Amino acid sequence: MPARAGARAFDPEVIDRLLKRTAGLVRRGDYQDLPAWRAATVAAAARQARGADPLLVPMTVLRRRHLEDILGALRHRGHEVRHVLLDVSPPVLIERVEAADSLDADGWRLEDLGAYLTARRDLRALGEVVDTDDLEPDEVADEVHDLIRAWRQARD
Repeated sequence: MPARAGARAFDPEVIDRLLKRTAGLVRRGDYQDLPAWRAATVAAAARQARGADPLLVPMTVLRRRHLEDILGALRHRGHEVRHVLLDVSPPVLIERVEAADSLDADGWRLEDLGAYLTARRDLRALGEVVDTDDLEPDEVADEVHDLIRAWRQARD
C-alpha cells in the first residue's frame, strides 16, 4: 500500500512504557485496566490525530468496555473513529505466535490466546473485520486501505 500524505500511526504502548518509568503503576499484563492508561491513550491519540488523515492506532484491546470507552472518548472529542479487527483463526494465530522472532513475547502471547478467543466475537461486532489467515502483511494493509477509501467516499 503506498503511503498516503497525512496518514500517521500512533502506538498506545508508549503510554504503558511511560507509566512504568514515571509512576511504577504497571505490572505485566494489566496496564489496559488502569484508567490512567486509557485516559492518557485518548489524550495522546487525540493530539496525534490533529492533521492526520487517517490516524492509525494498531492495538489489541481485549476488554470490550475498555475499547468502547476509548473509542467513545475520541468520538466525544469530535474525531471520526472506525474500528478494524485484523482477525485470524486460532490455528493460524498459534502458528504465527510460535513462528515469531521474539522469544520473550511468545509466552504471554500464548497465555493471551484464550482471552482473544473469548473476546473475538465481541470485537468482530464493533466494526469492520479483515480476516488475515490467507493474507500477507502487504495484502492486509491493502484491505485496510480499501476500507479507508470507502469510508472517505461515503463521507465526502
